[in-house]
Amino acid sequence: MPESYILIATVAVLIIFYIWYRVSFWRKRIRIETREAEEAVDRSFKDLKKKIEKQIEMIDNTPGLSPEEKEIRDKLQEALDNSEEIIKKEIGDIEKELK
Repeated sequence: MPESYILIATVAVLIIFYIWYRVSFWRKRIRIETREAEEAVDRSFKDLKKKIEKQIEMIDNTPGLSPEEKEIRDKLQEALDNSEEIIKKEIGDIEKELK
């Protein structure tokens, strides 16, 4: 009878250790993937921002810019800034959950 308790306790400890190992491995993998996603988003936004700013600069250098064109320029910049902020916030939220 005591041997069965020892066996049950040993199996329980092994199961707990295995679950802890799998969760730890999963968390580490999610951190890596989150970091990679953040870096990819950062690179993409930097590239997109350069392209949009180049377009905005072209618009700004155009003589006789209409109010509608100025509004389009401003909305492009605002959309870019808002998108970047939202994505960075979401990635930050994921990182907080993993800690």
